[in-house]
Amino acid sequence: MTKQVFKPLALAAAVSAASLGYTGKAVSATVATSDLGDLALVPYYMVGRGPGGSVSSVVSGEDWVTGIHIVNTSDHTQVVKVRFRRATDGMDAMDFNIVMSPKDVYAGYIYKDNNSKIYWTSTDTTCTVPLKKFDPVQNRDVHAMQPTYRKGADSGYVEIIAMGQPVDEDQPIAVAAKHVKQSDNTFKPLDCKAVFDNFEPDGRTAAPTAVPPVAGRLGVAANNFTFQPGRASTNPIVRIGGNNEYVDSGNVLKVSYFIRHNDSGIEFGDNAVHIKDFLDLPSMSNQKYGIFHGDLNGYDFPDLDGTGLPRRAVVGTTPGSIQRGRFNLLRRTSVLGATSIINDWSVNPANGVEMDWVVTLPGQYLMLGLQRYFDSLGADRDWVPTVSRAGSPVENPKCPRTPTPVGTIPFVASCDYRDQPLELTYDAYNREEFKGEVDTGTLVVSPAPPIASATTYLPKVANVITFGGKSVLGQSDANVNADLGEPYGWVQARLTSRPNLNVCGWRSTEDLSPPNRGRPPASSLPTARCTPATGRVPVIGFAAWSRNVAANPDASYGRIVEHSYTS
Repeated sequence: MTKQVFKPLALAAAVSAASLGYTGKAVSATVATSDLGDLALVPYYMVGRGPGGSVSSVVSGEDWVTGIHIVNTSDHTQVVKVRFRRATDGMDAMDFNIVMSPKDVYAGYIYKDNNSKIYWTSTDTTCTVPLKKFDPVQNRDVHAMQPTYRKGADSGYVEIIAMGQPVDEDQPIAVAAKHVKQSDNTFKPLDCKAVFDNFEPDGRTAAPTAVPPVAGRLGVAANNFTFQPGRASTNPIVRIGGNNEYVDSGNVLKVSYFIRHNDSGIEFGDNAVHIKDFLDLPSMSNQKYGIFHGDLNGYDFPDLDGTGLPRRAVVGTTPGSIQRGRFNLLRRTSVLGATSIINDWSVNPANGVEMDWVVTLPGQYLMLGLQRYFDSLGADRDWVPTVSRAGSPVENPKCPRTPTPVGTIPFVASCDYRDQPLELTYDAYNREEFKGEVDTGTLVVSPAPPIASATTYLPKVANVITFGGKSVLGQSDANVNADLGEPYGWVQARLTSRPNLNVCGWRSTEDLSPPNRGRPPASSLPTARCTPATGRVPVIGFAAWSRNVAANPDASYGRIVEHSYTS
């Protein structure tokens, strides 16, 4: 069975959330028929300097930028999570919510400045949570990437998840987010500050003296309820304060992206990978606390395993249902799971042609004991799996795949159950159907009799494979040496995960609500709950192909060739 990404993908069979240890109803999903979904994955983003390292902007030096275009195709207000995950290990480098009014479009781009700080910017007025901030140095509205996981976040991939929609357009959040005509004849949301208030934690009281009902509450009460307090508003004629109840969004998102090198003008772009029926429940979460504050319904959720895990019910509301166990569904071969990747390769200097492969493994962070992994990272907050000279993966000694022997001091428990470093075994062919020669673990493509395949490892979550030492994107995590006498062909790369694969989550009964302010002691954090991973490694990606025309640079161009897969 062959699977094409950048085409609508779906969860292929009924799954009972209760059978996975969580409450919720059974889900039956179908294959989509168009590029729409409630989950979209942008397989790669990158920022910063391109080949040559020239500076195209005095302020930002933004040679490479990545833009994302999100369309709400529905007649309902949509709450959407946008999350950038770094290439090295998939940790959450930056995330925010957007609240899109019906038929709204939200577009922007991510870039890096000369001080190695990374920003997201957009000129759209759509409400964001947190609120966008004007930066006088950047001279634009921005969301700044925090330093916690910024190392290794020059590239990565993006998760865009529909969190839910109000039950009707009379709900206060829908009214406040709606674009209305202003006195200057522009259209802007009515009150983004009122929208923001819905994402405070725990549906807490707005002031110590406030009591229920609604007027004294603000923020997330459950997966399907938020409180939006009434304010002394500049828009008193509108019912801004009140309860907000949410239902599932449906498959309403249309997402596309581009990766552009500003100096050369080379640009690649395509649709995101759209997943249909990823969730069938709303998944509201607060934007203030995370799992390392002890909050299991904070900004880390929803993720690629489903909703958050709130423990407390709130008086006067219906507790939100929980839907976890989604990552094993994404691992099915009818969705993102794959056994091999197939695509063209080409390195042709005579025609100015270069090509990189991008291979991304979404969701690998769900296969870590995150508490121990976080503690293992050290001051630089980064760890990239490496390969020894003998060709075997080297583990993080503080977060190993297998625990140290019993009785060892200090004892180190296992906490890494990922597919990565992913083993790739190549069969490469030129246009005359011949396979390549192997030279000490690399691959040389030329007209030669078929021989044994070459093997390498992909160490990261988002990897770039180069051909012949040439790189369109200016970086390389693995290289295939190509004989330029026969500068094109195709490659099939078989995928082999490491053994002992698990998906790790959290025990919902250990949600510390309300959360501590600051990271609590490890002994009071929720504990990981790991269960076997099923299916195959989930893979998305493409070949980035460019042609530089030296005699006429304006004629240079780039394109994306999506991968094909076998399962």
